[in-house]
Amino acid sequence: MGEEYGFDKDRFLNYNQDIFDCPICSCVARLPKDCSCCGTVYCGPCVDSWLKKQSECINRCPKTSQIQNIQKSLKKIYDDLEIKCTYCPKAFKIGDIDKHEISCKLPKCVNHEICGNTIATAGELENFKVCDHTCLVLSKVKQMKNKHDLYQYLKQYLNDKQSIQNLNTSMGISSSLNIQASINQDQGGSNSLLFKWDKQRMGTGITISDGDTRIFLKEQAYMFRTAIATFGFEKGIGYWEIEADDRTENELKIGVSTCRDFNYNTAFCDFEFGWAYYGLAQLRHNSNATGPSFGKRFKKEGVLGVCLNMNTGTLKFSLNGELMGTAYTDEKLKQGPIYPAVSLLHCAGCKLISGKPLPAIFQN
Repeated sequence: MGEEYGFDKDRFLNYNQDIFDCPICSCVARLPKDCSCCGTVYCGPCVDSWLKKQSECINRCPKTSQIQNIQKSLKKIYDDLEIKCTYCPKAFKIGDIDKHEISCKLPKCVNHEICGNTIATAGELENFKVCDHTCLVLSKVKQMKNKHDLYQYLKQYLNDKQSIQNLNTSMGISSSLNIQASINQDQGGSNSLLFKWDKQRMGTGITISDGDTRIFLKEQAYMFRTAIATFGFEKGIGYWEIEADDRTENELKIGVSTCRDFNYNTAFCDFEFGWAYYGLAQLRHNSNATGPSFGKRFKKEGVLGVCLNMNTGTLKFSLNGELMGTAYTDEKLKQGPIYPAVSLLHCAGCKLISGKPLPAIFQN
């Protein structure tokens, strides 16, 4: 079943009871919650959907009862459940299975044992089943039967690269911008590289357009869905902007993540690896419920500037060119790679704008 429902019981290695069986989908509960009155355990997504249509527990418990996260004693038992991956023979603790399967189900680069990456989804690279041009060259080299073939291939490859560089120069397209960006980053300065949203790393229901820079979510469920950028900052200062989508009905969570492979049908800032500004004028880090007040509200209009300074370990935000201040100072924000991220809820969207120079308001 999909992530809107529970887990099939036959996937478990050590579950032969019914304590975690959801009465709505008849599967082992995903993100379990229970009723404070009758103790019935439900899938979080199932019961959340149920309560939007009905105002009470499925067992018609008193309206004073609450549907809440399961108690610590039950949570400890639940966390020890072991479940088999849908895509490979391995088994994992139930809390780790979603993160594993997101990565496991993606098509692997032919050099996966070396690079550990999945296949790129663009033109030539996808056709050759590789993740980037480095692996494309490597896969070609591995096919060479003798040194003469290898020499001829590498010679042609270098000639082709030189031809492309000469063509760019003749057209007035210089690679010096990217070279300078790399130099700036190595020296601890700002970089203005172009990047976009990663089509392989986003939650269910998110649509992507405008050259993979615009995302939008519209669904019935009220569950945050995350999108991760294709680029992770390693050092220096990074700056990008989030342009509001006027169709947005629910505030976004915007920030960075030091992890790019997790359950994208959650908000990245629910975890210790995520730091976010929430459009309700609040902050969220390692929590899905609470955070300090910060800045101004942001939802369906305006441009939010995001500045990650890995030299100082700070994350700052601006709104329509006005600095809102330093949201976070954390030693973990000095260690890359760190990926731009956004979480959308119910009906929300935005556009990612990269490649712009660092505004003066962030240079102090």
